[in-house]
Amino acid sequence: MTGRERILAVLNHKIPDRIPTCEWILNPRVMDAICGTKDDIVFVQQMDLDGIAVGLDSKNEKLDDRHVKDEWGITRVTYDEYPNPVGYPIKDMADFKNFSPPDPSAPYRFDKIKRAMDEIGKEKCVIPRVRDVFSQPRDLMGYENFLVSFYEDPDLANALMSMSADYSENICDGLVKLGAEVIVVGDDIANNDSLLLNPDMYREFVYPHFARLIKYAKSLGLKVIKHSDGDLRSVADDLVNSGIDCLDPIDERGNMFMDKLKEQYGGRIAFKGNIDCVETLVSKAPEQVRQETARCMLKGGIDGGLIISSSNSIHSGVSPLNYRAFLDAIKEFGNYPLDIPLLEKIAG
Repeated sequence: MTGRERILAVLNHKIPDRIPTCEWILNPRVMDAICGTKDDIVFVQQMDLDGIAVGLDSKNEKLDDRHVKDEWGITRVTYDEYPNPVGYPIKDMADFKNFSPPDPSAPYRFDKIKRAMDEIGKEKCVIPRVRDVFSQPRDLMGYENFLVSFYEDPDLANALMSMSADYSENICDGLVKLGAEVIVVGDDIANNDSLLLNPDMYREFVYPHFARLIKYAKSLGLKVIKHSDGDLRSVADDLVNSGIDCLDPIDERGNMFMDKLKEQYGGRIAFKGNIDCVETLVSKAPEQVRQETARCMLKGGIDGGLIISSSNSIHSGVSPLNYRAFLDAIKEFGNYPLDIPLLEKIAG
């Protein structure tokens, strides 16, 4: 099977020939250390990953060596690798009424996605990153201000989420025209201890917009992977009921456990994750990486249903030696039918 076929098989509740793998972010330093390239498309080909996540293109205004203003008017600063928002264009309803989102169909919007599809799309699953209804308002207002708006100005919060859903639906239209089959929607709605807002408030305010976006994407024939770090247990039923095809990354640091979730929801969705990228992939020995990989396969991979990956991303702190050990382990003992006694022996 090709990598594309493997991922689609998992999302269609079928068993592939091997447990597939892909990552949302591949750090250039890690890629370069492993096989001498900083190009993620080339890396995915050379290392035989099954898919690649690709973001939308944006024309940013450079403010100085570290700061840019993006097309949404958000000022971002880059700390190592992540462009974090630090300046927000919307403070109140007056700002919102004077705000216009960027053109979702701008001719350059899908440039890298097109390149990925042209170069590896027949063999690998190209997974565009689409913002969901929480992350864009968060960046437009700032985390604290956006969360406060649920109490002080719920009309503004709803307006921002509705606008975000509209925009992402238009993006989905463009992606389908390009031949996209799978998307990932983010971002985080929880930390390691709990949801970022009261679960009842999530259901009242956020979920209707989120479910609308998922329903629209599914109506276009797209498979949808939902990403969020943190403890999602209080809204897991809601996320599954929205129609998503896969949940990521099932982070044990957020009290999310692959075996328990698979027992509860495995008949309805697949799972992506969850090799620890805080410690295991960063500083443990390669043999411990192999052990955790085997454990993950035992918890989530029996009878299919698993896209194995890190618990978030291959970030700058990940050991190239450990990531290579992880990729080698998938090919060594990730083939179906899984050799359960062997996996149990490796897992320890």
